[in-house]
Amino acid sequence: MMQKISITQAFAGLMLALISISAALPSHAHEYYADGFTVVHPWGEASDPAVRDAPIFMTIESISKNDRLLSAYTSLADRVELRAGPDTGAPPLASIAITAGRDMAFKADQAHLLLKGLKAPLEWGRSYSMGLKFERAGVVNVMVSVGAH
Repeated sequence: MMQKISITQAFAGLMLALISISAALPSHAHEYYADGFTVVHPWGEASDPAVRDAPIFMTIESISKNDRLLSAYTSLADRVELRAGPDTGAPPLASIAITAGRDMAFKADQAHLLLKGLKAPLEWGRSYSMGLKFERAGVVNVMVSVGAH
């Protein structure tokens, strides 16, 4: 025998299904897990077509093991430099220490990444792939969100 379902019951079932699906989707925080730490939400600002360099920021959290960021790469730019702060005249860093026991924020006035020789402007709302190479954890592939921070 067929059972009748009310509109309210059908709506409740649909909402439960949508909640289940959304729980399985990745978080907006964009977390990338490595051995000994978590890279959280790499991001940058949208850029003008005339701009050739663009900083990239992120946070590294839950650091349980010391490591070193050795390099980064992306098809967006000719190269990615490791920077200590805002002084563009200073030479790039050879590596950035990741110290166990504390979180680390990559900011404009602190350690951050700098895309050099952008091949195209960074577009607001887009995400771009980037590889981060660590001494211990190896390569961590991330998506850099533009304008979402």
